[in-house]
Amino acid sequence: MFGPSIALAIGAKFVPLRKPRKLPGEVIAEAYDLEYGSDCLEMHVGAVQPGERVIVIDDLVATGGTLSAAIRLLERVGAQVVECACVIGLREVKGQRRLNGKPLYILVEPREIDGCY
Repeated sequence: MFGPSIALAIGAKFVPLRKPRKLPGEVIAEAYDLEYGSDCLEMHVGAVQPGERVIVIDDLVATGGTLSAAIRLLERVGAQVVECACVIGLREVKGQRRLNGKPLYILVEPREIDGCY
């Protein structure tokens, strides 16, 4: 998890969004479609307050489905999603189009070498 370290470095709180049944207590959920099925993200109820500014951080963006679901979930509780960031981005899939205009910062993109990624 990259979020806790980044939150600590910038003086922000960390709120995990996880797959179903990974968080204890009461949660709010957002379902989303994948290329091969569907999934769901959950967040603790009350973890984010209306009007709070949020950065969504993930390890990998491909189709943008997980980031898009995170944005919907956070905006549903009144948060203002400022931007998204991920460690690895697969540029050929172009998941950014599903982020409703939110800036997306990618640390590493695979590069093509002799026709291969």
